[in-house]
Amino acid sequence: MANLQINPSHMVIRLLILASLLVLNSSQIEAQQTVLALQRDASTLVFNEDSLNLQFPWTGGFNTCQVSTCDINNDNVKDLIIFDRSGNRLSLLEFTGSPGNPSWKHNIDAEPWFPVCTEFMLMRDFNCDGKEDVFTYSNSGIRVYRNDGFNGNGPQFSLYATQLQSNNNGLMIDVYTLPIDVPSIDDIDGDGDLDLLVFNLLGSCVEYHRNMAQENLGRCDTLVLKFQSDNWGNFTESFSTNEVILNDTCNSFGGGRFDLRHAGSAITSIDTDGDGDKELLLGDIAYRTITKLVNGGTASNALITAQETNYPPNTEAVNIAIFPAAYHVDIDMDGKRDLVVSPNSVSGSENYRAFLHYKNEGSEAIPSFIYQNNTLFSASTLDFGEGAIPTFFDYNADGKKDILVGNYGYFTPTGDYKPQLAIIENTSDETEIRFQLKNRNYTSAGTLSGIAVNYHPTTGDVDGDGDADLLFGSSDGRIFHFENTALPGTPANFSFVTPNFEGIDVGTYAAPCLFDVDNNGKVDLLVGTREGTVQYFKNTTTGNSPVMELQTATFGSINTALPGEANGYATPFAFRKSGVTYIICGSLDGAFKLYGNIDGNLAGTFSLLDSTYLGNRLGERSSICLSDLNDDGYPEAVIGNYAGGLTFLKGIFPTWNASVSENGFKLFPNPSAAAPYLQANQAGMASIELLDLRGALLWKGQTQLPGFLPFVPENAGIYFVHIRSNKQSTVLKWMH
Repeated sequence: MANLQINPSHMVIRLLILASLLVLNSSQIEAQQTVLALQRDASTLVFNEDSLNLQFPWTGGFNTCQVSTCDINNDNVKDLIIFDRSGNRLSLLEFTGSPGNPSWKHNIDAEPWFPVCTEFMLMRDFNCDGKEDVFTYSNSGIRVYRNDGFNGNGPQFSLYATQLQSNNNGLMIDVYTLPIDVPSIDDIDGDGDLDLLVFNLLGSCVEYHRNMAQENLGRCDTLVLKFQSDNWGNFTESFSTNEVILNDTCNSFGGGRFDLRHAGSAITSIDTDGDGDKELLLGDIAYRTITKLVNGGTASNALITAQETNYPPNTEAVNIAIFPAAYHVDIDMDGKRDLVVSPNSVSGSENYRAFLHYKNEGSEAIPSFIYQNNTLFSASTLDFGEGAIPTFFDYNADGKKDILVGNYGYFTPTGDYKPQLAIIENTSDETEIRFQLKNRNYTSAGTLSGIAVNYHPTTGDVDGDGDADLLFGSSDGRIFHFENTALPGTPANFSFVTPNFEGIDVGTYAAPCLFDVDNNGKVDLLVGTREGTVQYFKNTTTGNSPVMELQTATFGSINTALPGEANGYATPFAFRKSGVTYIICGSLDGAFKLYGNIDGNLAGTFSLLDSTYLGNRLGERSSICLSDLNDDGYPEAVIGNYAGGLTFLKGIFPTWNASVSENGFKLFPNPSAAAPYLQANQAGMASIELLDLRGALLWKGQTQLPGFLPFVPENAGIYFVHIRSNKQSTVLKWMH
C-alpha cells in the first residue's frame, strides 16, 4: 500500500477512520467520518534546559547525517539539506541569518517535493544551471533526479537516470557503489562538469568515472561518463588499518574491478592547497579518524604521494567512535566552504554529539578548518540520542499534559548506550502551545543497572490508588515499574519497585501502553513486541498490588511487520473518539497502522483501517501519542523515531481540500465525487490500476497524462490509484 501523502502547500496529514466498519461479506463502506485531522507544525516553541529558544525543535533528531546545500525557497540563498541514514529522513533548514552569522528555520513545506532517497543523498549541480540535483543510492549504484526549479512550495525534481552508467571501452556498465559508501561527485579534472570517484567492488581502489560532456559535446549540462581509471591516484586501501599503500595497483588480487569487497568508505574530494587538483578525505567504517590523501599529481593525472592522519591539522582532529564522513559545505554563507563531519554508521556510533563543525578560517582556495563544536544542529533541536519514544503525562500536576520521552540510549565513550527518560514541560497558556525541556534523566532511570536499553514509557493507575504510576518497557522484553507515592494534586514522585513488572517478558523490545481496554474503569496493559504483534493483559487487581493477566499474545491479530519481514517493532497507542476505541501502532518502517472494530471484539480480529497512516518519511521505528493540549476538541500528536527526535502535529478541524503527490505524480481535488485530475512531471501514456481499500482490482487500463482518471467507482470510499509511467511507479490514495 502507498503512503498517505502530505499536502505540499499546507503539510496537512489526515487520517480517515471508518465510523461504520466494513460489513462482513460486503465490499461496501456504509458510512465514514473523519476522526483525526493532524497538521504537521514546526513553529510550536520549545525552550531548552537553559530557557533558550530552540531554533528548530521538531526535526525528528539527527544521528548519521549527510549535509548538502540547495535553494529551497527561491530566495537565491543556499539552504541546508540534511539527510539522515537513520530512517532515510530529510530535514530542510532554511537559511535566515546573514553571511558569517548563520541561523536557520525548519522548512517542512518543501520536504514532500524532494524524491525519496535511501542510504545516501548528495546534492550537486550536474547540468550547470545553478540548481543542485539529487544523487542517491539505488540497487548497488547511483540514481539521479534533476532539479527543474521552484514550483511555489519547493524545488521540483524529475528522474534523470535510474542507474548511472559509464562507458568502459564501448561497454556500458553500471557505476557500482555499496549502500554504506559515500562517493565523491565533483569536478575532478577541473573542466567544469561533474565526475565521479567511487571505491571499486573490493574497496581497495578508487575508480574514476570521468564526465566527457565538455570533451564530447562542448557543454557541461549532462552526464556522459567514461570509465577512466580503476586506480585513481595509484593507491590502495589497507585491509588492516585506515592507512593507504602508495604506488600500488589494483591487480595484486587478480580481479581488479571484480575482486572481493572491503566494507565501507566515505570519500570527500577537496583541493586543500590551491594547486588545482583534488586531495581526498577518507573515512573508514572501522576507524575513528579522517585520513587526508595528498595529491602530488595534476587534475588530469592524479597521484597520491602522501597521507596525513588525524585531519584537520592545527586544531582538534576528527575523532568519532566509528566511520566519520566529511562534507564540504558553506555553513555560514560567507563564501568559504566549511567542513562538517558526521558518523556514517547507523549502529555503534555517536548519536547526540553527531555533528563536528570545522569553520573555514582560511580561504575558499586554500582552506584552514578550525574546530568549533560537536553539537552543530543537534543543540538546536529536540534530540535524545538514539530512539525517541514519547507519551503525554502531567508530571507536575498543573493540569497540563507534559511530554515524557524514553529513548534507546545515549552513546557513551565506552561504546555502550545509556537509556534515560526526559521530561518536556508543557508551559502553554490560553494563546499558544509551548514547551520547555526540563530534565533529561527524569526519575534517575539512567542510573538503573543492567544491560537493557530502549526505555518505552507509559503512565496509568495500575494499583488503583488514584494516581498515575510509571511503567517502561525495555529491549530485553521486561517492564520496569515505578509507583507514584505523591500526595493528590502534587507533582509525581516515583519510587522504583521492580524491573520485572508482573513477571511479564515478551521476548524483546517491550512497548507497553496502559489503557482501559474493556472500559470497566481499570487500566489494562497492551504490550507491543519486536515481531510486530501486541499482547493484551487484563487488569484483575482487587487489592493494593497490581495484577495483570495475559489474555492473548496476538491481540486483534495486530501485525506491523511488512510482508516477508521478521520484525515489526509494534508500538501501540490506544484511544477513544466519541466512545469508539481505536489502536494506532508505530512500526519498523515508520508508517502507522490504524485498527478499529475493537469494542465488543476483544477476542477477535480487528479491522485494519489504514496501513500507511503518516507514511514513513518521519522516521523508522516510530511511536505516537495523542492528547488535546488546547481543549479545542482536536487532539495533538507527538511522534518519535529512531533518530532520537520528535515531530509535532497540531489537531485541526477535519476538512478535505487537498491534493496528494509522490514521485512527480499529483492527484486533485481530493476528495472528489467526480473523476480527479492526474498530473505528471512528464506527459505521456500511463498504465492505471484502481484498487479498493482491501486491495481488490476494480479497473485497469491506459490513459494519457496529464488528464482525468478514466474510471470512477460507483460507491463512495477510499481507493488507491496505481500509476506507471516513464519508468516510474507510485500509488496515490484517493477519497471518493
